[in-house]
Amino acid sequence: MNTSATESGLYDRTLDKSSCGVGFITRKDGIQTHDVLLRGHEALCAVPHRGGMSAEGVGDGAGVCVDLSVPFFRTLTGQDALEPGRFGVGNFFLPTDVAFHGDAEAVIERALAEQGFDVLLERDVPVDATVLRPAAIRHQLPIRQWVFTAPDACADEAEFDRRIHDALLAIEAVAYTQPDLAGLYPLSLSARTQVLKGRLNSNEVMPYFRDLVDPAHAIHTLYFHTRFSTNTDPHPTMAQPFRLMAHNGELNTDKKNRLSETALARARNREIVRPHGQSDSCRLDQTLQSRVVEDGLDLVTAVVSMMPPAWENDSTLSPEVRAMLEYFSLYEEKNDGPAALIFGDGTVVGARLDRLGLRPLRSVETDEYLCVTSEAGQIDFDPATVLHRGRIEAGGMLYFDHREGRSYSTDEALELLASRNDYPTLVAEARRTIEALPEVEAEPGPLRYNGDLERTQRYVAYSHNQESFKFMMDPMLASGQEKISAMGYGNAINAL
Repeated sequence: MNTSATESGLYDRTLDKSSCGVGFITRKDGIQTHDVLLRGHEALCAVPHRGGMSAEGVGDGAGVCVDLSVPFFRTLTGQDALEPGRFGVGNFFLPTDVAFHGDAEAVIERALAEQGFDVLLERDVPVDATVLRPAAIRHQLPIRQWVFTAPDACADEAEFDRRIHDALLAIEAVAYTQPDLAGLYPLSLSARTQVLKGRLNSNEVMPYFRDLVDPAHAIHTLYFHTRFSTNTDPHPTMAQPFRLMAHNGELNTDKKNRLSETALARARNREIVRPHGQSDSCRLDQTLQSRVVEDGLDLVTAVVSMMPPAWENDSTLSPEVRAMLEYFSLYEEKNDGPAALIFGDGTVVGARLDRLGLRPLRSVETDEYLCVTSEAGQIDFDPATVLHRGRIEAGGMLYFDHREGRSYSTDEALELLASRNDYPTLVAEARRTIEALPEVEAEPGPLRYNGDLERTQRYVAYSHNQESFKFMMDPMLASGQEKISAMGYGNAINAL
C-alpha cells in the first residue's frame, strides 16, 4: 500500500512499534578515512531483511550518523582554517508544503543568529535519485544543510554545545507547534556529528547521499539503522538514527516514561515540545539529549541511568555500583524494551542491551576497528586481524571512548561511572525511611464508622472475600511483604 494511515478508526500513532537492524563501526586510532564509509555500506547491505519494504520497493527508513568530516567541510566551505569543535552542521527536513520553505529557513537562521553563529554555507544536501525505484522518489524529503562556526565568545566546546542545544529548542518550539511548518524537522544540529536518513532501504543509503560516496569524505565513526515498521505508518522523520542514538526494538514502558519526564520537566520549570506522531525511539533520543546537555550528564552515564541493568538482586555488583544504580532509580524511570541501543556523540560510541536481552548485538574487534552489529559477519574482516568476537548480554554494554583511545566492557564501564561520584553518600542523603518521618500532631477527626457493621459486612464493604485472604492478606501477614498475584474476575455468571 502507498497510502498514509489516517488518525481515524483503530489506528493510533502512540502504539507504533518497529523492529530493526542497528550497528556501529569506529576506527580505534581516531583517524578519519573514507574506508569507514565503505565498511558501513557493507554492513547496511548485509541486513536488507531487517528493514521493511512496501510492495513497490519503498523502504520503511534507513540512515547513518557520522562524525563531521573536517577535510570535507573545509573543502566545501573554502575555509582551510576550520577546526574540529569550532564549527557545526545542521540538517533539516523542510515543511511538506513548498510554499512555507522560506518561513522555515527564516526560523532556522534566526535561531542560529540569536546564538551568535556565523553561517558559512547553506545548501541542499545533494542526492542521486536514480538509485531509487520510481515509487520511492516521491516519499523522500529534501534535506537543507547549514554549516556555521562558533562565536569567539564561546570559551569551550561545552558552551558551544549548550548554544547549539538552545538553538535546537528554539527551532523545535516553532516547528512542532505551527501547523504551517508541519514537516520541519531537525535531523541533527551538532558540532560533532550529522545524520542523513530517509524512506530508504539499507542498501540505498550510501549511493543516495552523494556526500557519502565522495572520496574526500573521511570519518572515524559511523552508526546506522534500518527500520522495519511493524503495523506502523513509515515516515522519513521517524527513520533512524536520531541525534544521539539508534534503537532496535520497542519500549513497553514508553507511556510511563513520558508521564515521568513531563512531571520531572515541570518540577524543573522546563517545557517538553514533542513532534507530532513521535515514536518511542524518538522520545528516548529527545530525553537522552536533555539529560546530556541540560542536566550535564556524560553520554554513557545518561544511557545507563535511563536503561539500567537488573541490579536489585545481583550480588556480583560492588557496593559502589549498586549505590550508583539505586541513586539513578530515585529520579529516572527505567526504559524497558526489548531494546538494543546504539549511541554516539562523535567522541564516544557504544552499544547497550536492556535488562531483558531480547535483541541481538554481536561485536568484533580488530587491529584497527571496533564494530557492533545486529548480526555477526555484517562486515568482512581479515581473520588474521581479528582480536576478539563476542556478544552483548542482557543489561550489558560495550563502548569506545576516543578521548582515551580505549574500549570499555560492562563491568569496566559500571565501575568507572561509579568512581566518579560518592554515590553511597548521595543515596544515604536522599533516602527517607518511614521511621524517620516526624509524627503528625493533629486532633483526630470524627470517625465515620460507629461500629454498626458486623465483621462479615465490613469485608463486603471493603470488597474482601475468601480469595483476598488466601492470596493477598494471609501471605502479607505471614511474610511482611506485598504478595504478587493476578486479579481474578469474581462476578457471578449471568442468568440465562
